[in-house]
Amino acid sequence: MGLILKHVGRTKAGIWQYRRRVPDEVSAIITKREFKRKLGDSEREALAAYLKYHTEVENEIAEAKLGRVRSETASSAKATEREAYAEALRRRADLVAAGASDRDLALTADSIAEAYPQGYDYEPQGVPPVERHAINLLRLGPERYKAPVPTLGDARKVYIKEHLRGDDPTTDSRIVGFANRVVDAAIAVIGRDPELTAITREDARNIRDEMLDRVKITGRGIGEKVSASTVGRELTILSAVVSYGIRELGLPDTTANPFHGLPVARVAKGRGQKPGEKRDPLPPEVLKAARQRILSSCSPALQLIWRILEGTGCRLAEVTGLTVDDVDVSGPFPHIRVAWNENRRLKTETSQRSVPLVGDALDAAKEALKLAVGYTMLFPDYGRVRGSDTASAALMKQLRKVTSDPKHVVHSLRHNMKDRLMVAEVSSLDQNLILGHALGGVGDRVYGGDVAKLRVTTRAMMRAFGIAETTGN
Repeated sequence: MGLILKHVGRTKAGIWQYRRRVPDEVSAIITKREFKRKLGDSEREALAAYLKYHTEVENEIAEAKLGRVRSETASSAKATEREAYAEALRRRADLVAAGASDRDLALTADSIAEAYPQGYDYEPQGVPPVERHAINLLRLGPERYKAPVPTLGDARKVYIKEHLRGDDPTTDSRIVGFANRVVDAAIAVIGRDPELTAITREDARNIRDEMLDRVKITGRGIGEKVSASTVGRELTILSAVVSYGIRELGLPDTTANPFHGLPVARVAKGRGQKPGEKRDPLPPEVLKAARQRILSSCSPALQLIWRILEGTGCRLAEVTGLTVDDVDVSGPFPHIRVAWNENRRLKTETSQRSVPLVGDALDAAKEALKLAVGYTMLFPDYGRVRGSDTASAALMKQLRKVTSDPKHVVHSLRHNMKDRLMVAEVSSLDQNLILGHALGGVGDRVYGGDVAKLRVTTRAMMRAFGIAETTGN
């Protein structure tokens, strides 16, 4: 049949040749009209040369497409000065790699500048950021023309990309959206995208006060001012963005974060606003009624989830995100391992922990394992992205049948567990190990083996539920 390869043909002289038009979408970057190369006189030679050259062409097109995306991003209205500088620096690097001399770079800069009208000082006017930075970089070089100081917008972008993994399709878009809204609100108050080093404590206070003055327009309490706890969460994100930017964008470690330790609750109280939206533990009669209703009305999976929540104090997403391998009911200290996976993003590093299973929670975990045979997730219907939202809605529907108190929610079970541990006089360290709260000193975080910690927390949990310790524990 002869040799049949994509983009390969035979010339009139009988030579095998690779010919391929440059795609229109990258024609502004790859300036030649086509890729063309002689592959050989024989089929054997052509086949040997084809794969290498075709790979080179594919890589060049892919790099050009990436460069086009970068260029469009840097030229967009939402691009920061630092992004525009980075794109200009890439363009200069391409010219240098192609062998351009200092004189060539200067002539290119003049050519770009001549495309724009000149002002009274003979400098080009109305030059877009990328071209403006390119002119200066081509004339002066990166050693003399430094990158712009990082702004809050730059910090936001690196925080979302690196910390929140915003490009990952499994990332909860609501978290990314929340971070964007908070930063946008801060920029609106200041009136510009400020350099990180230029944000003052006064700016931070103004942002806080503006947030506290907002009025709810949706949800419960329409017309009321937002609570201090809501503003506190927003400022926590803002502080995290600034700290991340300081660390990742090359600013000195001595750079202050003006949002760190900014008081909210005290200021809100002085304005007559409610301090927050605190969740209460479920009273005994509500807890009993809710359990009875859920165990009689919900699916087997939801019944087991509720029992494990009640018996461990875990967050709902920590339970719905369990894999079968996360559950150990056969060892001397039965427990669930709360760890990061693609369906469950943990709140903090201390959220990764082993939580003892005792009493009814242990029985529920054993039943769940039987139902999950053949599955990876312990609760297949809810072990997915936002599966905890679905479980929460179903459980809240039943909880609202027995209580209308807005402070009574599924998360209240964590407060119930906290109360149990306190009444049982469990130490603060052991409470934090069980609940996944921030630990105390460095020693508390670093020292102590997993088995030893599990032994101690199992005893604490048994004491909290009034279960007698067995020999060996």
